[in-house]
Amino acid sequence: MLKHIALILTLLTYVIIGGSTFAKDKAIVMGFKNISKGQLIGDLRSNEGLYKNLFKMAAKELDYNLKIVRLPKKRVHLALKKGTIDFYPGSSFSKERSKYLYYLPNGLKTKEVLVSLSEQREISNMSNANGRLMVGLGSSKIKWDEKYKDLKVNIMSKLSMPIVVKALKSNRGDFYIADIEIVDSYKKENSINDLSSIGIRIHENAISRNFIKMYLGFSRNSPLFKERKNEYFNTQREISISNFPTKIDEDCIAYKLYKILVKYEKNGTTKALYQKHHKAQKALKIGKTNP
Repeated sequence: MLKHIALILTLLTYVIIGGSTFAKDKAIVMGFKNISKGQLIGDLRSNEGLYKNLFKMAAKELDYNLKIVRLPKKRVHLALKKGTIDFYPGSSFSKERSKYLYYLPNGLKTKEVLVSLSEQREISNMSNANGRLMVGLGSSKIKWDEKYKDLKVNIMSKLSMPIVVKALKSNRGDFYIADIEIVDSYKKENSINDLSSIGIRIHENAISRNFIKMYLGFSRNSPLFKERKNEYFNTQREISISNFPTKIDEDCIAYKLYKILVKYEKNGTTKALYQKHHKAQKALKIGKTNP
């Protein structure tokens, strides 16, 4: 009898320890290209930044560990297509990529702004911009000279805010379009409260007056993702985030992650994290700034 009790206790210990170990081994894999993106995500050595803190916190609520994989962008998307990487934290909608990505709000907001030297007059509409627009290789803005007759596109190999500032000051271009979070990162990393102090102007409303939602792209082939037919899909309309052939199944980890991110957005957690990473210390109070 004692032997049986001992055996049962041994088996229970194995199950408890084994189950605990299994929980610790569960991972949700975030992929990102192997270059840093300001305060959103740092270099390959640390991955420090808003994305790591936000998704590590959310993964913990799911009893998962966050694993971050950094690869060249094409290889990241190949892994997303295969399902070996679960999600990309910030992704613009693409009809081609929607074949293997499902788009969910990540709780952040963004907008594009126009960057120039301070001497440039205020521009509230891109139709009024006259000069050379610096764009990176592969940019979606490469053909903007066809869209705006007074613009000339100047294609450059590598562009970051420090390079852009130097290029503007050395007369290699007149304008650059940047996401607001990249501008905020540059200001914080260089302890700059007002970019006019270094001769730079930000045209807040040249591209858009309003902030828009940022989305993560979740691999449709990930074992953590399930989907089903969307009965409201309209075949007569263009495929988009709001009009998609399938909808996420609520009984999957991807959906539960999304619901946690919604909670963080509503309770101010996401906003506080953004301000911690992107804003000067005096602007850390929630509700003072966008996004």
